[in-house]
Amino acid sequence: MPSTSSIRFSCALLIPIVVHGCCSVLEAQAWTPERREGTVSLTYQNYNVAGHYDEHGNKNINGGTQSHAVITEVDYGLTDTISVLVSLPFIASKYTGPDVYSVGGKETHPGPLDRDRLYHGALQDLRLEVRRLFWAGPVPVAPFIAASFPSHDYETEGEAVPGRGRRDLQVGASVGLNLDRVLGGAYASGRYGYATAQRLEGFPFTRSNVDIEVGAPVRSRVVVRGLVGWQLRHQGPSVDQLIELLPDWEDHDRFIAPSYTNLGVGLSVPIGTADVYALWVGTAAGNHGAHRGRTIGAGVTFGFGSGLRGLGGGPTASVSPNLSRSSRGRFGRP
Repeated sequence: MPSTSSIRFSCALLIPIVVHGCCSVLEAQAWTPERREGTVSLTYQNYNVAGHYDEHGNKNINGGTQSHAVITEVDYGLTDTISVLVSLPFIASKYTGPDVYSVGGKETHPGPLDRDRLYHGALQDLRLEVRRLFWAGPVPVAPFIAASFPSHDYETEGEAVPGRGRRDLQVGASVGLNLDRVLGGAYASGRYGYATAQRLEGFPFTRSNVDIEVGAPVRSRVVVRGLVGWQLRHQGPSVDQLIELLPDWEDHDRFIAPSYTNLGVGLSVPIGTADVYALWVGTAAGNHGAHRGRTIGAGVTFGFGSGLRGLGGGPTASVSPNLSRSSRGRFGRP
């Protein structure tokens, strides 16, 4: 395990992925826990959608929602360089938009979970990710492959639903940079992923996701973080195609293939063998049905030691004040 004097990186992001009125955590870390060690994270997110961006990037008030999400995530080292990450969000959403609105000139009504304007909660999509750590000189690089799929057959019609009910496959890589020469303890990290979602009614959805984080310690061990994330749409149906070809227009949100830009700020504070973190992320621009949303989140990460001896892991825990996932994972080259 790297010592507290090791080269330090923070190589993960908390950029929310908008999934039809709910959020999940997108990991971007160029770190893998050591063999038989890992972390457990619990994150709460409050997500508010004021409306959407249309195909041309114009704002509207269509389909507003308020959501609460709790994301449980376990990252475990199979070897010193290969790890597997498992996450599962619980989402509770309620509809806050108008009773009737227009999408592409077509009258649109709220879905079955929207009409009572109450919160409806359910588990969302199970995500599995495998990473492999390499070193390019002093720079950690972690290629990954990830898959997500619905945890059960949940409602997908309307806004206040757990998710889109689509399987998804993503491949890419994360990198980390030490910026100590610029500012002591500063870092930059990034991740690129190319993803393809399950086809629905013959419609594809392919995209690229780019996420960047920069951060630096202030006031002892408090880390201030700046976040930016882009989703770039490659393939997806237009509104006109959906209106013309989709048999069930009320289920159109499952097919939305947006582009957007998210901006955010955050704080991380190590406390013993755990890290506590908070963040704010908002959508700065978008099109093709992207949500006009903001997320406020907070969470805690615990480490566990070799052999899954329990949260905290005692003196062999993989998380220390200078080596933690949420701040996010300072590294030393092995």
